[in-house]
Order: sequence, then structure tokens, then C-alpha cells
Amino acid sequence: MSEAPIVVEHLSHWYGEGELRRQVLFDVSAEIRAGEIVILTGPSGSGKTTLLTLIGALRSAQEGSVCVLGRELRGADEAALAAVRRRVGYVFQAHNLLDALTARQNVEMSLQLEPGLAPSKRERRAAEALAAVGLGERAGDHPSQLSGGERQRVAIARALARRPAMVLADEPTASLDRETGRSVVELLHRLARKDGVTVVLVTHDSRILDIADRILALEDGRLSSLMNAVTTDAGRLLRLLAEDLRKGELVRRVADLDASAFATLLDQVTAETCRLLEIVDLVQSDAFEGALEQVAHAFTAKVAELLGAERATLFLLDEPAGELFAFGACEHGRSREVRIPAGRGIVGHAVRTGEAVRVADAVADPRFDPAVDAREIAAPGSLLAIPVTDSAGRVFAVVEVVAGPARRPFDERDAERLTGLTASLAVILESWWRMSCTCRSAGVGRTPACCQPWRPCGEGKDPSDATPPPRWA
Repeated sequence: MSEAPIVVEHLSHWYGEGELRRQVLFDVSAEIRAGEIVILTGPSGSGKTTLLTLIGALRSAQEGSVCVLGRELRGADEAALAAVRRRVGYVFQAHNLLDALTARQNVEMSLQLEPGLAPSKRERRAAEALAAVGLGERAGDHPSQLSGGERQRVAIARALARRPAMVLADEPTASLDRETGRSVVELLHRLARKDGVTVVLVTHDSRILDIADRILALEDGRLSSLMNAVTTDAGRLLRLLAEDLRKGELVRRVADLDASAFATLLDQVTAETCRLLEIVDLVQSDAFEGALEQVAHAFTAKVAELLGAERATLFLLDEPAGELFAFGACEHGRSREVRIPAGRGIVGHAVRTGEAVRVADAVADPRFDPAVDAREIAAPGSLLAIPVTDSAGRVFAVVEVVAGPARRPFDERDAERLTGLTASLAVILESWWRMSCTCRSAGVGRTPACCQPWRPCGEGKDPSDATPPPRWA
């Protein structure tokens, strides 16, 4: 059985019977690891709360499997469901505090069913939980004396006082302002990290998505990739904007305006247009570049594993500088900076010719250049270098795989396998590479890898002064 505390497989769920039956979850599968913070997001009615209540043993699974904390919940009796619920802390949008009780008494109440827990221990556990959420001095206050954020923190303390294996939170920030909501989820984040508790948080609040280790998006009861969810929402909003403009709304608005009102409206439209450009510019941002670096790092790590190699490196071509630089390269958990001349060495041969290079002993190969190749090839061993081409057939990257002498030399099957793996990656990288080049030539956004990496366009040399790309003769 999987060690993950939450394993959902092919889960479907519906409400009602006969003609009134409505399915809300469709073949959902997910695994959530211990200590992980996962956000379930998606539009209202997409099935987020239903999935959370199934994971929390608050309702029975109908089809598929829900294994929580080592127990299969589908078909489980009430005693088994209750045993799981005792190990789960729940935080809901409504704090559900009893006004007649103090903050400490509200927290203590959650410990009433703990077997063998003496009243003095309940009181101490409640005080510790309130102190952990920063409300130790407010333990004697009633909910009416607390702010909305403080009441929600009491609810979190109530969930954590039982020392649960996991916390399930349903829209905990929905009724809170931006600052208070942020403090609540950061509190959950800190406590999860400190105690190693698994946290699953349902929200449609985009302001708090960054606390998650992973985001699962639900759309009409089906799990979707986060990228699909973002592009769907963005596309929907942009279509609404385009439709509004096609209706001639802007023309009607300006028809009867005087010069002053027109100037004010023009400022407003300009500001809205700048916001749209900011959205477009996100694809040139540090965040987007960082995401691609993570993709590249994951790709090279897996390639090395699949081919039994010591290391795999993705090099991108920086034409004006006449260099190849390692993209997404990491060593011991840290990024490593590697730049080599694009026209020299074994990898340079793959760039110049556009042909795959496969050698049994890289150090003994006549194309080996100690000043270039020695940074990646420290000892005799097999090497495989596959050029990555754009849609026009132009080389813009190279994947280099290096193996030690203990591994058999790379063969044609290894080359074919690596070529197939790089094909999909090439689509992602080329799109970013081309968009970045277009952005730099227009003088906006970040400087791309293909021009002058890692510096904003406003810094350094003007694009028109760039050295012409070298010819790989």
C-alpha cells in the first residue's frame, strides 16, 4: 500500500437519484504526500468541496478508491470513518465558534472525544495551540471580542490542538480581507512545515496560491492541469474584452463626452491597456523563466536516470555572444553557471553540423577540447550529444549526456530515444526562445536566452549594437 497519506484513484461521485441524479466528480485520481501543502482550486461548483469531504471521511465514496492514512474509505463502516476523522483537523470558511464559550473553551471542546485525555491536559493543549497561532493572550476572550481573522485563527488552533496527521481547509480566506486572509494561510503554511502535517486547502482565492507545494485544478468535476485552468480563465476574460469592444461600447461612451471627460476616459483606457500588456509580458517574466528552468532541470535529471548516465545538460545557444549556456542546470540543489564557446569542442560540433554526436570515449575523441569540454567531462567515458532544432531546422540547443567508463558506450537506440525525448521539449523552448527574441527587438520585457541572457532589455548594449550571429561553418 502506498505510504502517501492521501491516495485517490478513479473517484466518481454524484448527488440525487434517477432523473435528478447529478454527477459532480468524474474519474479523479491524485496522490498527496506527507507534509505536502496542496491547493484545490477551480470555479464554484467544480467539485472542490465534495472532494475535500470525501478525503476527510465526512461522506462515503461511491465509485473508485479513497485511501486516507492507510485506510480505504469506500465501503468503510462508521467506526472506520470516525477513526480517520479523529486524525484530521478541519478548518472551514465559517469558523463555527460557539459565542458562549471563550477561545480556549472552543479549542478545548475539540479535545472532548480524545480518549484518556485529562481535563488539565486538554486545557494545556488548548493554550499551546492558541499560543502557536499568536492568540495566547486572547484565550479568555469570547468570539464577539475577536476580529474575523482572529476567529479564524481560533478555528485553526482548534484543528491543530488534536495534533492531526492532516489539515483540510475549505475556503478559509473567503470572508477575510486580503491582509487577514494572507496571514491565515501563512500561519497554516508555517505550522505545516514545523509539524510535517499534510495540508489540503480548497480555495478560488488566487492571492494565496503561492503557498502551495502543488496546485490541483478542478473544472466541471475533472482534474485539469494548472496551465489549462489558467489559459481557460485568461482566454474567457480576453474573449469578453474583445466582445465588449466589438459591440462598439467604447464608441458610444465617447460620443457625448466633452474634452475633459474624454481625456479622463482616455487615461482609463490607457491604464487598462497597460494592464493587458502586463499580462502578455508575464511570459517574459522571472516567474515564467524560472518555471522553464524547473522543466529543464527535471528533464535533464530524468534523462540521466533513464540512460544510466552520470549527467545530462541542456545547452541553449546565445548567438550574439557565440556561446552555449547551461539552462536549468543544478548541482547539489543549486543552480550552476556554465558557459562554453558554441563553435568548439564536441558539443560545438553538434551545433555546427546539426548532427548527433556519439562517442565511446569523449576524452580520446579528436574533437575533445580541454578548455571547453573538460568542464563537463572530467574522466574517460561515453558521450551523447543531440542537437535541438526549431521549426525551421535551425539548431538552437543541444542536450549532452555524459556517462562514466563503467557504462557501456551509448548506441544508436540511446540516440533515438534521446532524440524522441527532446522533441516535445523543443516545442516549449522554441516558443519561449522566439517570443523572447521578438520582445527584445521591440525593446520590451526581459532579455531572452537567444540574445543576451539574464538581463532586462534596458540594461547593457542596445539590441542594434549586437554582434552579428556567428556562422557555424
